[in-house]
Amino acid sequence: MAKHLRVLIVEDSEDDALLVIRELKRGGYETTFKRVETVEGMTAALEKQVWDIIIADYRLPHFSAPEALGLFHQSDLDLPFIVISGTIGEETAVATMRAGAHDYLMKDNLARLVPAIERELREAGVRKERKRAEEELRESERRYRLLAENAKDVIWTVDMNMRPTYMSPSITRLLGYSVEEAMALPMEAVYIPASFETAMKVLTEELAIENMEQKDLFRSRTLELELNRKDGSIVPVEVKFSFIREPDGRPVKILAIARDVTERKRAEERIKRAAEEWRTTFDSITDLVSICNKDFRLTRVNQAFAGAFKMKPAELIGKPCYEIVHGTNEPMPNCPQKVTIKTKKPATAEFFEPHLGMHLEMSTSPIFNEKGDVVACVHVIRDITERKKMEEQLIITDRLASIGELASGIAHELNNPLTGVIGFSQLLLEKDVPDDVREDLEIIHSEARRTAKVVKNLLTFARKHDTEKGPVNINSSIEKVLELRAYEQKVSNIQVNTRFAPDLPEIMADYFQLQQVFLNIIINAEHFMIEANNRGTLTITTERTGDIIRASLADDGPGIPKENLGHLFDPFFTTKEVGKGTGLGLSICHGIITEHGGRIYAESELGKGATFIVELPITTDKKGTVK
Repeated sequence: MAKHLRVLIVEDSEDDALLVIRELKRGGYETTFKRVETVEGMTAALEKQVWDIIIADYRLPHFSAPEALGLFHQSDLDLPFIVISGTIGEETAVATMRAGAHDYLMKDNLARLVPAIERELREAGVRKERKRAEEELRESERRYRLLAENAKDVIWTVDMNMRPTYMSPSITRLLGYSVEEAMALPMEAVYIPASFETAMKVLTEELAIENMEQKDLFRSRTLELELNRKDGSIVPVEVKFSFIREPDGRPVKILAIARDVTERKRAEERIKRAAEEWRTTFDSITDLVSICNKDFRLTRVNQAFAGAFKMKPAELIGKPCYEIVHGTNEPMPNCPQKVTIKTKKPATAEFFEPHLGMHLEMSTSPIFNEKGDVVACVHVIRDITERKKMEEQLIITDRLASIGELASGIAHELNNPLTGVIGFSQLLLEKDVPDDVREDLEIIHSEARRTAKVVKNLLTFARKHDTEKGPVNINSSIEKVLELRAYEQKVSNIQVNTRFAPDLPEIMADYFQLQQVFLNIIINAEHFMIEANNRGTLTITTERTGDIIRASLADDGPGIPKENLGHLFDPFFTTKEVGKGTGLGLSICHGIITEHGGRIYAESELGKGATFIVELPITTDKKGTVK
C-alpha cells in the first residue's frame, strides 16, 4: 500500500516540480502537492494546509530558499525542509544548512531525494515525540506543582543527605513557619527527637532493602510522627514517604506527604474514652450482664457475671451460656433468648438454680445487624432470691394475719362459754356443797379463769395496733408473753426461771412491739432446746444498770456457732430447716429495739446455750426524774 505525502514545493519551474513528484512516486509515495513561487503564495499555503515536507529551489526569480526558510521558522513548524538546486557552491550549501535546512540536494542527483525525505521524516517524528513528551512533562509538573501549592497536606522533598529541596506552602498552616524558614531548618529540628529517630531508622531499613536484589521500586511507608511547631507546640502527623528515582531506579530524593491528624487523634481519644467509660459502666453493673450470639455462646461478660461463677471474663468467652448459668447441656425449654430470636422482642423468664441455690430473673434484648436480623442478645440476670423470700414472707404474713383473724374470732366464741363456766362455778362455790365437790369446783373455776386470761392475751396479741408509746413495765410485758407460752412450755418440758428485779422503773415504749420482741426470742429458745435435748431451761433476768434496763433471756440449748453470731439479725438469715423459719423474726426484733433507742445482741458458746440481751433506755426529764 502506497504511503501518502503532503508536499509543499517552492519552485518557479513546473517541470522541475513534476520531476520531484515523479521521483517520490518512484520511491513509493502518493502525493498531494502544491507549487508556490512567491512569498505570498508560500504564506497562504502554510496558513491553509498542513504539510509533511517542504522542498524549495535555492534560487527563484522573485524568491529564494533562505527567504522560504525565514517564513518556515516564523510559522514555528517542525517538519523536514529540503533545498534543491542546479548550481550552488559548497559554501552556499553549508550556509543553507546552518540557516535551518535539513538537507541539500542537486537536481541532477534526485535519487537521494526519497532516502533523504524518509530520514528526515523519521527524525521529525522523533523530534515531535520528544516535544510531546516534554510538553506532557511540563504539564504534569505544572499540575503537580498546582496540586502541591494548594494541598492541605504538606508535600516536601529532601535529597539523600536529608537537605530540603522543596516544601509546599501548606507547611505554614501546619507548623507556622514560612516556606523559606522551613527550608532553612535541619530535619532534626522539625521532628521531635523520638520521631526523628523513628524516621531515620525506617529510612535506614528502606535503604538496606534498596541494596537487595528483590527490591520493590514502588515501595512506600506510612508512619505516625510528631512535629515541632514554631510556637513550641507539637502536632501529630501521618507521614507517607517514598523515593523519587532516576530512570534506572536509583533513588535520588525522598518524597514525604504529611497530614495533620490532630482531629483524628482527638476523635480516637474520644472513642477510646467512651469505650473505657462503657467498659467501666458495664463492669460496674451489679446485675449479671452478658452478650450471647445466636448459638448461645458468650461473647462478652461483665465482672459481676464472672464473679458470680468464680471465673475470669476471658475464661467464659465462647462457652455456652446455658452450661455456665444452668449447668445443662442445652438451653432451657423456657429460655428467653429463644423467644427473643423468634419475636425480635425482649423477653423475661425466672429460674431457680439448685446448683447455685439462687432464684434468677433473666431478661434478653435483641441486637440487630444492618438487615434487621437478630445476631445476638444482651442477657441481664438478676438475683431475685431476696425478693422471693420477701414474697414468701408476705404470703406467710398474710397467712398469719388470717390466723390472727381466726384466733380473734375463736377467742370471742370461747369467751361466752367461759363466762358461763366461771359464773356458774362461782355460784356453786357460794352454796353449801360437800368438801370434795367444792375442791373440784375450785379447780374448775380456777382453770376457767386461767383459760379466760389466755384467751384475753391471745385476743390482745392478735389484734392490730397502731404504734403508740407509753409507760411499760418490762417485767409485766415478759410475764404476759410467758402466760401465752405456758402450755407449750409445760408439754415440751421447758422449765422457766425468772429473776425479775423489783421496782424497775417504767420505760416509754410500744407495749405490743416489746411483747413481739420477747415472744420471738422465747419461741426461738424453745425451738432449739427441744430440737437439741427435747427439754430445756429458760432463765429470764431483768435488772437496772445506770440509765438502762437490761433483760437477759438465757437458754441451755445447743448454742450458736461463732460464724453465725454476726448474722443473727440479718434479714432472712436462719439456721432453721426450710419451712420452719423465715429469717425475719430477729431482724424485726432488731428494728424494734433500735427504733426505741436501745440495742439487742447475743452471747453464746457452741454447746453451752445462748443468751439474748435487750437493753432499753430509761427516759428522764430535765430534773432527772424518771418519766
